[in-house]
Amino acid sequence: MKIGLNPAISGENSVGLNKSVKKSNQPAFQAVNQKYLKAAEDWYRRRGNICTSWYESLRDDVILFKDISKQDAIDTINAARKYVNAGSMKAYDTLLKNIQNAK
Repeated sequence: MKIGLNPAISGENSVGLNKSVKKSNQPAFQAVNQKYLKAAEDWYRRRGNICTSWYESLRDDVILFKDISKQDAIDTINAARKYVNAGSMKAYDTLLKNIQNAK
């Protein structure tokens, strides 16, 4: 057995890929920025919601500094949705629209 390969997977093209992946009811996120997702989770754990500085920082990294691609930011925002309380959904939706419409 080779180290690093899943012994349950057979075949030459199997480099840790599970070909029998079950479909999940949750959306698949392509490129979630782990820094921002972890920060959203931390804010939610401490305060029950994501803080406004999280929104502003993510927006700035995408629109002003171009440190994060639009699609990565959209995937991150969608992944962090579960950490947004009902009272903050307007800010969440505004951020999502701003990033979707950014050039």
